[in-house]
Amino acid sequence: MRLFLVAFLIALNASLGPLATAQEAPERSPIDSALDTFLAPGGDAFILLPHKLDRSRLDFSMQSLAAIDEWLQAIHIVNMIEAGEGRAGDSFTRDGRGDNSVVFAGLYLGEVVRQNARQAWAWQSFDAFVAANPVHGAALGSDEGLDTYVLVSGQGVATPINAALKRVLFGPIDSVAYIGAFLSEPVDLERAMAGPDLSGLPDPRG
Repeated sequence: MRLFLVAFLIALNASLGPLATAQEAPERSPIDSALDTFLAPGGDAFILLPHKLDRSRLDFSMQSLAAIDEWLQAIHIVNMIEAGEGRAGDSFTRDGRGDNSVVFAGLYLGEVVRQNARQAWAWQSFDAFVAANPVHGAALGSDEGLDTYVLVSGQGVATPINAALKRVLFGPIDSVAYIGAFLSEPVDLERAMAGPDLSGLPDPRG
């Protein structure tokens, strides 16, 4: 979904140059600067329903994602009234604050995961990741939408900005707190590939 962005986010996207390989965002990276802008008192002007966002809880802990969920739920309710599930309403598309809200929530979600996960995640530009990983690129598509940056680990790729968009469009079923908790734990790839252990279940043939 491509919507109009306010000028400072356009400048942010232009400043986030592609990375040849996944690497940790350096100190005071453009992502840090974007989050600082949103979290500053003047950041209220860039987002929807700022009075529904309890900034005092946004300490980049896993628990703080509940505050993001509550705020996105308020936006979801307004959007549902205007347009219905899975579609963007007028408030969301009117002046760029809908996009900004999703980008901020996604960057915040991704940064919480990066700082707290038990496995190493790093920001990487969407274009650089797709160019270096064509198999993943086929699944993600060629249109980055709002996903200017993705999170990359040794086990795969995550799209936190898209997760925030889904939270707005589809509601609590796409909780960002749940996504954060899921991404923070390493996946046991061997167990996942083996499938569930059914040895303890009764034989359905009797």
